[in-house]
Amino acid sequence: MGPLDLIRHPLIFTGITVPEFLRWYFWEQPSAIMRRFFDYLRAFIEIFSFIFLVRTLFSPWRQIKDKYPDRGINIAAISEAFTLNMVSRTIGFLFRIVTLFIGIAFIITLTVVFAAFYLAWLVFPLLFWVCISYLFTALI
Repeated sequence: MGPLDLIRHPLIFTGITVPEFLRWYFWEQPSAIMRRFFDYLRAFIEIFSFIFLVRTLFSPWRQIKDKYPDRGINIAAISEAFTLNMVSRTIGFLFRIVTLFIGIAFIITLTVVFAAFYLAWLVFPLLFWVCISYLFTALI
């Protein structure tokens, strides 16, 4: 085995054959990319806990609420408790809806980035050979 063998087949010394490389490049690595994407997606869903945010969308913020008076009709106490409860629920709603939108934006960004990376991974060999042929055409 001499230097000419290395020029003819550069991967001969590593034991990697062309079919093994193609299987790795077009099957194993894209499936690993997709697994990683779903791992990140699952982590973002856990971090933002969308189901919990939707279930508690109209709950009071930090469970800050006032009890209504048990006895009698005290308009001032009832309106005071109602106002505090509504303000607390409004603040809770605003924080939760903003968190939902931020989480959805993160997931959309994650999906776009991984889709672009996945597409770039699959298109790179074609782009490489097009650039090489263009380079050789320009030199000739």
